[in-house]
Amino acid sequence: MADRDAFIYLRPQLRTTWKTYALLILGLAGAVWFFYGAFIYQFFHGHQVTGQGTQGAMWGTIVANIVQLIGVSHVGIAISATVRILKLKRYQQLARVAELVTLVSLTAAVTNIAADVGRPDRFIYNVAMHGNFTGPFVWSCTVITNYLVGSLVYLYLAMRRDIYLCSRVLPRRRWLYRLLALGYTDTHEERENHERVVWWCAVIILPIMVSVHSVYGWVFGLNAGRPAWFNPFQAPYFVLGAVVTGFSGVIVVAATITRVYRWHEIFPDRMFKGLGIFLGFITLLYLYFLFSEVLTGVYAAPEAEREVFNDLLFGRFAPIAWGATVGGMMIPFWILFIQGANPKICSTRVVVIGAAPIFFAMWCWRYLITVPSFFHPHLPYRLVEYWPTLFDWSLVAGSYFFTLFFYVALVKIVPILEIPEAFMPEHPVRPPRIPMQRRKTLGVLKRVTAYATVLAGVGLIAYGISTRHDHFAPSPAIWIAGIICLWTIPLQVCMIPGFASAARRLRRATPGTLGLLRPPRNVVPKRVAAGVTWQERAA
Repeated sequence: MADRDAFIYLRPQLRTTWKTYALLILGLAGAVWFFYGAFIYQFFHGHQVTGQGTQGAMWGTIVANIVQLIGVSHVGIAISATVRILKLKRYQQLARVAELVTLVSLTAAVTNIAADVGRPDRFIYNVAMHGNFTGPFVWSCTVITNYLVGSLVYLYLAMRRDIYLCSRVLPRRRWLYRLLALGYTDTHEERENHERVVWWCAVIILPIMVSVHSVYGWVFGLNAGRPAWFNPFQAPYFVLGAVVTGFSGVIVVAATITRVYRWHEIFPDRMFKGLGIFLGFITLLYLYFLFSEVLTGVYAAPEAEREVFNDLLFGRFAPIAWGATVGGMMIPFWILFIQGANPKICSTRVVVIGAAPIFFAMWCWRYLITVPSFFHPHLPYRLVEYWPTLFDWSLVAGSYFFTLFFYVALVKIVPILEIPEAFMPEHPVRPPRIPMQRRKTLGVLKRVTAYATVLAGVGLIAYGISTRHDHFAPSPAIWIAGIICLWTIPLQVCMIPGFASAARRLRRATPGTLGLLRPPRNVVPKRVAAGVTWQERAA
């Protein structure tokens, strides 16, 4: 494939219109004005500006937004990992789009957590230095850090080859892409090594993804002090809700990108129809979970539980609950079902019409899971009813403006599509020649570094857990440092050449990389006129 064929996959990096700059300015201005402006005002005046308080709701729209954004981040990695593990060629190009959605939404969720706690500096210090091993916030911080670092490592290794190819065809940003590629040269062995490491990262990160939303489900489900929260099925309920939220969000983002950059051949209607069928199935499954929960809460639950569910169905929250369920889930489900059952209907627009209401309906149910319980406390103190204020909505709106700015900026910088393996630069770069003595040194260094990293990471995790009862030991910070240490192993495997790999670098390099033909195996290369072998000439 020639260089010009790669331009199809690099349209965001090659074409910048006034609409792109308008989106960047709008996203940045909205994030600064709404999010950081409201956050700074809250920082100096306290949480009272959000309407929250000890005699009312201590959690509100920000917590609902955190759960929503983390749910969106789950499916990005889930789609990418599933595509790589099962080798689903039809959805291969969707993987990178979903990976960037994960990075952006998870970063926005962390900023929402900072806004919710009010003083993130105190929160980080107290959780890292004096956190309780059995406390929900300690494990929330642990799993989010693990998921964020793992996602960054997985995303970087997955796009490292594409970053290198960008340095070959985009001369204006060549310095940036060479810096980001960190010595990658796209040899056959490097591609195999990266594919193997990324595959194992995908296998590892899938259970981590499930654990993140399970922990958030347990934050609610293990709290017996609030009616309608204590539930043994909160963890799978939250994981299923995350899948529904994430799939609907990824569909909307992918359809928007397809329309903007005219990638209809790369993202055909048939692919969106398959996504719509799966979204309809998991939406129906979520409705079943929702029906079971509501039936149990209304029919045979304790008095406090019945009051919460009666408030949801017939009280002050009934318009939100019925609107989100009927208009945001049931009707979109039938839209997706009709298209999936009818082979004559295959439209991306129909899938988006079904996915967008589901995304907003899931946000409403995140709010309904969080807030109504505070209106029916077990203790007989004076209740101050909570309703979202202007500052609440400003923080929520600012977080989505931030996601808009961050995603558009990433699309302009990094390749959002995987350039096919058939692509080869017309003017390849010869891989560097590594002397034999240095090859041996690098091979020993790679093994020693990998083993030392494993021992250090496992040791830090074990030491942090063993000192969890010591009030003077920063146990959470220690085991989080061990987790981060273990996530550097894939980077070491891909970036430090070993002895065997370095010795075969020139022999196994592809012809397109060296510009030469490889000699047949088990055949001694002939001497050339200069008296040197083929390998010496290639070097």
